[in-house]
Amino acid sequence: MKKQAIIKQSRTENGREDFLWLDYLIEPSILKTFLERCKNILSDEANEELLQKMNEEIFSAADQVWEDIKSDIPGFDCRKGCSWCCHQSVSVTWPELLDVLRYLHQTLSRDDLVELRKKSKDKADQILEKFDDGSNGSFHKISCLFLKNNICTIHESRPLQCRGGFSEEETYCKSLLEDTKNTQNAVETGNLRGKFLIAPKLIFNSAQVAMTYAMKDIGLEGATYEFTVAISILIKKLCDGEADSIIENDLKPALLPQNFNV
Repeated sequence: MKKQAIIKQSRTENGREDFLWLDYLIEPSILKTFLERCKNILSDEANEELLQKMNEEIFSAADQVWEDIKSDIPGFDCRKGCSWCCHQSVSVTWPELLDVLRYLHQTLSRDDLVELRKKSKDKADQILEKFDDGSNGSFHKISCLFLKNNICTIHESRPLQCRGGFSEEETYCKSLLEDTKNTQNAVETGNLRGKFLIAPKLIFNSAQVAMTYAMKDIGLEGATYEFTVAISILIKKLCDGEADSIIENDLKPALLPQNFNV
């Protein structure tokens, strides 16, 4: 993937230069490339094996694009042990969830899964309560289910939205979590410069959207789900011995609200 694809620009009617992808944080050429890969893998059908292959290839491709360009991106503070961004909703697709579920099945004991089942339900209930009362901002301030001592315990299989670099400055992420509204207002009014990195976001967004489009093309839901709520549903299935009968339709309670942005 050429680095120039990350910085494609156009001129608006009033002559001001804008980044095309700022509207949706999707980079068209990357999306097209990823989508072609997805369609070639799924062809006209999809089973769990093909979904897993698609997920693995897109994860690898997105990670590689990020690796190729990150030396040209402003320095960022993201590091192991920094977890300010791990207290918000994460959008995930069906293949990403299956990958996490496989990882848990392979690495956790039965007792660990039972303990995780209870913990995941508690956190999912808290998040759904915030959705129900209208508190549907992404920063719900509930720590990720897989965060332990500020370290991700599923780092190898973490979702697309959790990959790449996020911010130039750790203190900005801390402020955004602890005082979300005022920090966002300060950025919107120009009193504070936003420190989140755009390039990695558009890479991994494009990868995720490519998978959803490819799935929809062959008749699957191709939806995005709230990570914790979806995992809670799947862990229950796993603990109940119903892992082999899991279908995408089981995740309806975890569908993200249409007006929800992550």
